[in-house]
Amino acid sequence: MRALFFLGVLGCATLTGCGVPGAPQPPSTGIPKFVGDLKAVRKGETVALRWTTPTQTSDGELIRKPGKMLVQRALSSGRNAELNFQTVSEQTLPPALKNERGDQATANDSLTDLLRSNTNDQFAVYSVLAQSRSGKSAGLPNRVSVPLVPTLPTPQKIQAEVVPTGIRISWDQSWPPNKESSFSLQYVYRIMRRLEGATDAMMVKQVRAGNEALIFVDDGIEWEKNYQYWIVPVTLWLAGERRGEVESDDSPTVTVFAHDIFPPAAPAGLQAVYSAVPGSSFIDLTWTPNGEPDLAGYNVYRHTGSEPPVKINTELVKTPRFADPGIQHGMKYFYSVTAVDLRGNESGKSEETSEIVPRE
Repeated sequence: MRALFFLGVLGCATLTGCGVPGAPQPPSTGIPKFVGDLKAVRKGETVALRWTTPTQTSDGELIRKPGKMLVQRALSSGRNAELNFQTVSEQTLPPALKNERGDQATANDSLTDLLRSNTNDQFAVYSVLAQSRSGKSAGLPNRVSVPLVPTLPTPQKIQAEVVPTGIRISWDQSWPPNKESSFSLQYVYRIMRRLEGATDAMMVKQVRAGNEALIFVDDGIEWEKNYQYWIVPVTLWLAGERRGEVESDDSPTVTVFAHDIFPPAAPAGLQAVYSAVPGSSFIDLTWTPNGEPDLAGYNVYRHTGSEPPVKINTELVKTPRFADPGIQHGMKYFYSVTAVDLRGNESGKSEETSEIVPRE
């Protein structure tokens, strides 16, 4: 009997639970995890902030009650001084329904008043403080900074004009800001381009800012396409070992149709020589080849006396040479040549040359 009782006690000890509750777990603190992936981008006088909304508490539980996300800003002179953060905006921290990565949260902050003041601070420093409903937070969030450098005024009048070599872009500049700064600054303009309707854009050229109207010809286009152009002023800054750039607001966009209406140059050096071989005779024409990269070929024109010139080739002549067999003995013929590009634009006629066919 005693052995049976002992075995019963031993079995109860080895079974899980056996009716005895485990150690009680402490309740969740409800304090959200800190924001550690804050990013900031300055465009003109506005700072765009982006971060991931916390979904867990500091002890790994889902956030069950709404809290707050405080967007804070401090000013820094570049030295190791203590930062005094102030809240510039506030957002609700929602409860988390699933154990997944949080949504992306955004906020904007205007630097207009700061940039127009006489502050000697170099950077605006940002952080996002996640708080529980009771105002408690866990750890220090990451910090990001943007420079308080002046930027160029955005051009408002952009002109785009089709020229024989491409598209000519022009705009009026303003004087660079004369505000004193502890940064080493350089001001440039970036000429941006994209095909109309496309999402991808490319920088065509970067030029230094001055005080005169700028003109640039974009020769990297394709004809018969619509292009959009705009100008982005940029401030390049250097402070000690730190460097970067700040873009101003984009200029208005101008759209232009790259329609090629420009003919090639008229051919030069045309010469005509009568030639005869047994059984046939012809006038041999030669001229200096044109150098246009989009040249498609040549047309040859002929007339006699006061008659108007008539084209005598049926297809474009691909080389700077043509033999005219349709001649008669005792006649004097006048010749001229034109150049034609790939889009059918035809040049003016070359200077005339003439040749007399001997009598038979």
